Amino acid sequence: MDEMRLLQQLGDETGLPAAERLQPARSRLATAMATTAVHSSAPAVSTVLAAPPRSRRPARRLVPSGVAAAGLAAAIASVLVLVPDQLGGRTPPARADATQVLRNAAAAALQVPDVDPRPDQFVYIRSQEGRELRESWRSVDGTRDGLIIETSAAGRTELVVPGCRNGRAVAVKGNRVVPGETEPCTPEPAYRADLPTDATAMRAFLTANASGEPGDANALGKDVLYYLTDSYLRPQTRAALYEAAATLPDLRAVPSAEDAAGRPGIGITWPSTGGSGGPVLVFHPETHTFLGVGGSAGGSAVLAVAIVDRAGQPA
Repeated sequence: MDEMRLLQQLGDETGLPAAERLQPARSRLATAMATTAVHSSAPAVSTVLAAPPRSRRPARRLVPSGVAAAGLAAAIASVLVLVPDQLGGRTPPARADATQVLRNAAAAALQVPDVDPRPDQFVYIRSQEGRELRESWRSVDGTRDGLIIETSAAGRTELVVPGCRNGRAVAVKGNRVVPGETEPCTPEPAYRADLPTDATAMRAFLTANASGEPGDANALGKDVLYYLTDSYLRPQTRAALYEAAATLPDLRAVPSAEDAAGRPGIGITWPSTGGSGGPVLVFHPETHTFLGVGGSAGGSAVLAVAIVDRAGQPA
């Protein structure tokens, strides 16, 4: 029985992709068989496919004696899954599924320098929403007065973000602080030191603190979005959030997505309760870092995140 017929038989028995999808890989496999010696074991087949030797030794025909049919088929199938376009390559990020995109983002998050902010510092976030530039300085522990500056074609607006101290915060009406008036409050820290640092605990946290009904994937997705855009997450926490998000049901990858600044990337979305298209989390196609939010409902772009010592301090 020749090699092509053997591969076809093995593919039928192990549920490989359709013949037209396998044809390019078969041709490359046949070339590899004809140009290099192969030991009769499944790992040897995988090695030849990943990196054909440069030596020009006399060709030997592949004889699968001593190799289990299922093992050979599994080796071939694994190569086809990992390198669909070229031998020895990697799956192009734009073709990765939603779960893989989030796992790539988790791995990338762990490469970012870890900064442990002090309670008296501020989380600075510069973002873009449409044509409006937004800069925010929010208290790390939520007790100090922060600041938001919004700049657009219409002008510049400054908003005070009252800190909550001893259960009271200064009263704000419009854009102005009301002198001598306070109101009840609960601190809203820009950095949550209590967030989990592993995926299982993070998923349990999201479920226990969900903003919607139990099992509501749309609400869980928006909760993930909130933590990504409105707070500072240390690397292990951010990675855990991505890994937990990867377990949400009905995630879908958007190969060509853009954030609010027009930066292209790979998007992740989920079913929207309104049916009008929900937000799209956009990740850089090569570095896998979070860029911002896109989608038909509008979005934002995260341009910078830093820890600074005072509100209004440039990053």
